Amino acid sequence: MGKVTPLSYRYDSFVLFQIDVRCKIICIFFLSIVIANAHFLQLYLITAIFSWLLYRSGFNIRRLIRELKYFFIIVIFLFIIRTITASSSHISIPIFGFINEFKYIEIDSVKIDLIGILNYINANILTHIPIDKDGLTDGCQVSWRFFLIVIMGILFSSSTTASAIKSAVMWFLKPFPFIPKKRVAVMVSLFVRFLPLLLEKATEVSDAQKARCFHLRKNPVKKIKNITVPLITKVFNSADNLAIAMASRCYNENRTEIAEHNLLRPSGYEINFYLGTIALVLITLFI
Repeated sequence: MGKVTPLSYRYDSFVLFQIDVRCKIICIFFLSIVIANAHFLQLYLITAIFSWLLYRSGFNIRRLIRELKYFFIIVIFLFIIRTITASSSHISIPIFGFINEFKYIEIDSVKIDLIGILNYINANILTHIPIDKDGLTDGCQVSWRFFLIVIMGILFSSSTTASAIKSAVMWFLKPFPFIPKKRVAVMVSLFVRFLPLLLEKATEVSDAQKARCFHLRKNPVKKIKNITVPLITKVFNSADNLAIAMASRCYNENRTEIAEHNLLRPSGYEINFYLGTIALVLITLFI
């Protein structure tokens, strides 16, 4: 039985699950622009709103953090790279005074001068890395924005069915006669469907390797290699199986569709989301 991932659709009575998917897509479009230009005040506000939406949507925050542990590694890596590339000067990072009480550590009856090691790293490595206040600020903002974009994607995919997304894409593409709207809609809905599948396969690979005590290995390169290769293999095999299943059933873009009025139904709460999005846009522009 497949495990429910943060990206998997789940039903709930909360208003986020009831509003029209077209409203969600429009709000996501403008919120993406807001997040891309947001500074710390706006980021704090958007983070508070997303945290409340996650809580009301029934997410277990602790479990969500555990599920996204590899994503946090990417965020940290992005923060480090952006901080270094955005910095223009070198600074010396001081060794904090509170570790003086741990001046020496003892391993197998061998005393190690901890302060000496840290001072050596500070003098010979860290001082050659360009880090300044502007770089730290920019790195924090960029990684924070990336984190909020992912959380927004989780909220969208977990509250919207693939069929509703398909109908919404077809509705948005109606004014463009030369675009194959049904084909594009199928591609978008399949992409959204494969996002939770990716996490499911990653969990399967991780559980299989834990059962073989692979997580006890110390080499990080081998760990990444032996997780990435089987994960990519499983994902491509799943995509091949889906393509074969669609072809064997003579699937084509001219099949009978579910009536749009069954999937694209306004709930009456859309105006609240539109007003909230407009307010965030105005806050970003004028504050």
